[in-house]
Amino acid sequence: MSFRTKMIAGIALIQALFLFAILMSSLAVLARSRDQALKIRAVSDARLFATAAANALVSEDMGALQRLVRQVVRNRGVVYAAAWDGDGRLLAQAGAGAGRPHTFRAVTSVAVDGTSYGKVEVLLRHRGFGRVLAAARRRIVAIALGELLLVGLVSWLFGRYLMRRIGAIEAGTARIARGEFGFQLPTEGDDELARMIAGFNAMSVQLQALQDEAARRHHEVLTLNERLEERVHERTEALAVANRELEYLAMHDPLTGLPNRILLQDRLLQAIRAASRQPASFALMIMDLDGFKDVNDSMGHEAGDRLLQETAKRLTGQLRQSDTAVRLGGDEFAILLPTVARDIDAGAIARKLLRALEEPMVLGDQTVRVTASVGAVLFPAHGDDVSTLLRRADRAMYEAKRERHGFLVFAPVMEEEGDDRVRLQADLEHAIRHGELVLHYQPKVDLVTGKTSGAEALVRWNHPTLGMLPPARFVPLAERTRLIEPLSLYVLRTAAVQARAWADAGRPLPIAVNISAINLGDGEFVGHVERILTDAGVSPDLIELEVTETALMRDPECAEAVIRALSNLGVRVSIDDFGTGYSSMAYLRKLTVARIKIDKSFVMDMGVNRNDGVIVRSIIDLGHSLGLKVVGEGVETADAMAVLASLGCDYAQGYHLARPMDAEAFDAWRQANP
Repeated sequence: MSFRTKMIAGIALIQALFLFAILMSSLAVLARSRDQALKIRAVSDARLFATAAANALVSEDMGALQRLVRQVVRNRGVVYAAAWDGDGRLLAQAGAGAGRPHTFRAVTSVAVDGTSYGKVEVLLRHRGFGRVLAAARRRIVAIALGELLLVGLVSWLFGRYLMRRIGAIEAGTARIARGEFGFQLPTEGDDELARMIAGFNAMSVQLQALQDEAARRHHEVLTLNERLEERVHERTEALAVANRELEYLAMHDPLTGLPNRILLQDRLLQAIRAASRQPASFALMIMDLDGFKDVNDSMGHEAGDRLLQETAKRLTGQLRQSDTAVRLGGDEFAILLPTVARDIDAGAIARKLLRALEEPMVLGDQTVRVTASVGAVLFPAHGDDVSTLLRRADRAMYEAKRERHGFLVFAPVMEEEGDDRVRLQADLEHAIRHGELVLHYQPKVDLVTGKTSGAEALVRWNHPTLGMLPPARFVPLAERTRLIEPLSLYVLRTAAVQARAWADAGRPLPIAVNISAINLGDGEFVGHVERILTDAGVSPDLIELEVTETALMRDPECAEAVIRALSNLGVRVSIDDFGTGYSSMAYLRKLTVARIKIDKSFVMDMGVNRNDGVIVRSIIDLGHSLGLKVVGEGVETADAMAVLASLGCDYAQGYHLARPMDAEAFDAWRQANP
């Protein structure tokens, strides 16, 4: 039996039991009860409507909201339903109950977590209730007084049934308003209220499912955040390890493992401070191998590197734990003796070292004997600062080499350079002024395309009496005598002219030119570069300047300003010999450089030295993370080139591709290797 049928049957039974006069007032009371019940239902329906409409209003799903309004109007007694947003705009409506008599209006705000998103309205109306009352009045006199008890009983049972259902729905609405989902209200029978409760239960289950899905998505987001944090931590640790390795390399020579010049200067400064606090003396020696170039030229760089490694091993084997052996670069070493106070003691140690080096060395299938020249100074007799001690020890070493003494202690007469060095300096100045230096070019190859991507200009000096001299013979002299500035500008000018010639011939190719730390410190250097490019009529993107990492770190602020100015001109700047200096990632990010060149000592040994391979990989990853191209120099084998390519290196340069050659030979090589 439907809810409507139950209501009509109850009212008819009440009318049959009461006397006309008494039942008329009872009917009025019943009518008011009906009105109250409809009002309660209207409020309940409005709350259910507001709960169901919350998701549609929050997500602004107008289609779902309109369907929900139409569904509400289909409920028994509902003649009109509508929904407004928070600004009072009507979003959806159904039915036409406005202005009809016997209607009951209920308006409820739609709020989620205390925030109002709009309101809903429901109108309920009596249907046919007036006709029922009229019929009851006509039959009232026929109703017996004896039925009064039955009317009371039936009314009580009916009210209990109705209020129990309405109370259950109201309690469920309140639970949903508190955010409780997934519960089930008890259902009895198959009338409209039972079906409404069933729909309410389905809505509760759906809301619980939505809440569970939101919780699951939230958990997934938290999990992804945890994984991301783990990956960031792992990457940070890897970068920290790489940075520690780079910091170690900044203070040590990668080939021999000995401390380098930077660490020597630091220890010299500490020794000076300690000796100044408690008056004491110490000795510093500089050693240069004799004939090392001959070994490199005749047996190859690999044999030369093994010779340097064995030399370092023998030096450290003869020294005490408190002494420090240092590789300054090339075949030059330094030894700091903090407890040696006399010339005679320094001489005894130097002779012991020279005897250890004279023992035959086996390099591949050949045996060589190594000799060396050693110069020494004592603190404070020969100087009281780092630069003076290093300079005078170096001069003593050159005098020992020139006079073939093996070992010499600095003497004031050595303050003036030997005749040969003075003559070489004068000859170099003349050669720069009269254009007697020549440039050789070594190609750089793109490891992806295999095409020639550029060339490095390497200066050579065809000395009238000494023959063709490599840069190692005169560039250090130029740096010590300030000839490096005109020498660098000469090389840059010649390279710019050659770049213009290749461009005019339809074969443009960028040319890289090396500059020194002294050039970076020259306040007019950028202006010189601009004038050279203008005079040569060459595009700035065809010129690339290479500066060593060590030179950059001598005066980082000055270097940064000069590099920025060069970049503004359109000239690319690259960091040469990367991995041998001391530069942090934070500093590199400030430099507007285009490339970094991995020092050849790492590339040449990465096939046999696992640590060098790790360093090469780290430098490539570091360069790419900073948006820089990476060049591997010192590529002397096909295996080394293949390893660089597999690690993602961008360019390669070395003897495996081609040795440095003059412009004519370079043109021929380029035609044969397009």
